[in-house]
Amino acid sequence: MRFFVFISALIVLTGTLHAQVPVPPLPPTGPPILLELGNIQYNPSTGDGTVSMMMTSEVPIAGFQFDLVFDPAAVLLVSATGGLAEDFGYDVGVGPTSGTVLGFSFTLVEIPPTSVPDVLTIVAFNCSACPNGPPELCIENAIFSDVGALSIPADLGPCATAVALPLFLRGDCNTDGSPNVADAIFLLAILFSGGTAAGCVDGCDSNDDGSVNIADPIYSLAALFSGGQMPDPPSPGSCGYDATDSDTLDCEIYNAC
Repeated sequence: MRFFVFISALIVLTGTLHAQVPVPPLPPTGPPILLELGNIQYNPSTGDGTVSMMMTSEVPIAGFQFDLVFDPAAVLLVSATGGLAEDFGYDVGVGPTSGTVLGFSFTLVEIPPTSVPDVLTIVAFNCSACPNGPPELCIENAIFSDVGALSIPADLGPCATAVALPLFLRGDCNTDGSPNVADAIFLLAILFSGGTAAGCVDGCDSNDDGSVNIADPIYSLAALFSGGQMPDPPSPGSCGYDATDSDTLDCEIYNAC
């Protein structure tokens, strides 16, 4: 009997001691969505630019709205296309003068979570009245919602300044300022024999299809020697910006303009 009482007291005491151990609080977690500015490009000659809106999300969303604020303020939004919003059939509109971008689905299709930054939409803008070069962009007043029309909190990335597109000549792959047969040879060496990397990859894209491959030297040689079509602007003899700059090719070094 004494043994039973001792064991019972021990169980009660152990339970009491265990109950008194404090439970550590859960670490605070931030908002489940991060919206930030991605690649920003700007053409100073026309005032046209684009900005990729990048989203990282732990939860699915069913709608979004945010404002783009520019400095200087003389910027008009033109459109919002591409990205996850277009992939999932969202209607996306912009307020040209308000700077507001609004996206939603009439059928309540959800955009699933994305653990790494992905393009939500690409916003086109125009700042032909910008006097001092590329404008600065900031995101404000972001609102995300779920299928129940409940608001989802979001963090916003920092402001950023648009990057002016570089001047170059299409077809001038070796960046010597004169598109000719040497450029085709230069590109063939890059493609097939480990030649020196091009400083202006966009200049090697002679056929302007957004990629650099064997088709480009063939295109250049046809234009030079068999009456083929000349490269799209900025074409030989006139430095300029890439008017079809919707690809990932860049032009880091071009000093011939």
